[in-house]
Amino acid sequence: MASNSNSQVQTPSLISSDMVNKLPGSQAQLSAQSKSNGIEAPQLMIVFDAGDLNSARQQLLPSLQDPFGAGAVATVLLQESIAEQFVGLVAQDLRPLSEAVAQNPSRVKSVAQINKLKLKVVKGEHLKPEESPLLVYDTVHSYLGNGGVTGAITLHVFRTAKEAGELAKRDALPYGQVSIWNEKLACAYELVSRLPTDIFALNCFSPDLSPIREAFTANRNDVSLEKNYHYESLVVGSKRRIIVFPVGTIFAN
Repeated sequence: MASNSNSQVQTPSLISSDMVNKLPGSQAQLSAQSKSNGIEAPQLMIVFDAGDLNSARQQLLPSLQDPFGAGAVATVLLQESIAEQFVGLVAQDLRPLSEAVAQNPSRVKSVAQINKLKLKVVKGEHLKPEESPLLVYDTVHSYLGNGGVTGAITLHVFRTAKEAGELAKRDALPYGQVSIWNEKLACAYELVSRLPTDIFALNCFSPDLSPIREAFTANRNDVSLEKNYHYESLVVGSKRRIIVFPVGTIFAN
C-alpha cells in the first residue's frame, strides 16, 4: 500500500520490542540486509531514554560480535539517563570473539591503543579485553587505528539531541545509516537535519529499503507503507534523505 506525500499518517505513541523483533532485517539477517541495501559502510546508533533499550541492545549485539561485518555499528551514542543501564544490559550478553575477529590486524592495533591510552572500556564479564567485544568510551576511531573500522565500537554519552548531533560528527567515519531509538518521533526527526547521513532508521535497524529506493534515486518526495514500515523520501536540511520506521495502526487517506 502506498500513499503520496499529502497523506495523513497517524502512528502509535508506543512501539513495542515485539513489533520490532518481528520485522525483517533483525539479528541473523542484518549483514545480508545491509549488503542488499548497498550499505557496506559502518553505522551509527543513537539511543534515547524514550527508546526501547532491549530492542536497541538486541540489534547492537551482532555488531559487537562481528564489528567488521557489512553495515555493522561502529559508534554508539547513549543519553546520559540510560547510559549505565544500557551498558549493563549489553555487557551481560557479550561472548568471546571468533578467532578471525580477535586476530584481525585492525582489532589487534586498536586493543594496543586502548591499553596505551588507558581508555575506559566495557567488555564481557569474566573476559579479557583481547578476547571480548569492546565498547570504548570518549574516543574516535582515528585514535584507535587508521581512520577506518577498528574492531571496537566507540561510545559517547549525551544529554540533548543537539549534543548528540555534535558528538556524532566528531568521528570522520562515513556512516552509511543512522539508527535512532526514540519513541518520541519529533525528537528523532530533529536529529536528521543535524547529521550528513542519507538514511535514517527510527526504532529499527537495517530495514529493507527497496520500497523507497526508486523515489530516493529519482530525487522525488514520496511516502509509502510496506510490511509494517513507514518509508519517506524527502529533503531535510537541503539534502535528500530516506527515513524509515515501524508502525502499528496506520490511518492514511
